[in-house]
Amino acid sequence: MRNLMLGLLALLAIHTATAVAGTDLVPWTGGPTAALNLKDLGGKNVNLADYRGKVVVVNFWATWCAPCIAEMPSMQTLRDKLGSTKFDVLAVNYQEGTPRINDFLKKRPLTLTILRDADGAARTAWGVKVFPTSFVVDAEGRIRYTVQGDVEWLSPKVESQIRELLPKA
Repeated sequence: MRNLMLGLLALLAIHTATAVAGTDLVPWTGGPTAALNLKDLGGKNVNLADYRGKVVVVNFWATWCAPCIAEMPSMQTLRDKLGSTKFDVLAVNYQEGTPRINDFLKKRPLTLTILRDADGAARTAWGVKVFPTSFVVDAEGRIRYTVQGDVEWLSPKVESQIRELLPKA
């Protein structure tokens, strides 16, 4: 009985952690940016280092994660609004197959770059414990902000924080 109760409490803690909505970007204090080199849905290698000169949101998500799904439209709209020459989003899917991700995308008009963390190594390297978790990486490749939980990416405060990091023309 005790083990059952401990198991239920652990499940409740995990569920609660994934249901918490992060409303603000939090300044990053976790050290250097981890490498990120994954394949997109077409099998092409995508390396975060190739995005130098742009502000990039690295978003860890899964198709079964309701808060992940909730934030994706505003993330897509912000990318469209700011333009991909200065701002981009790398949506890192956690350990799901390409067919499942493609089925998910058929129902949602997203043009974000979707990457596959097939073995979970990127999630581990980036210290992700909750989905969604996002990192805002500046044009020099340094993480500047992070957030656990879903975000309204079009909120004035969040958009302002992103705009402050955009490279000046």
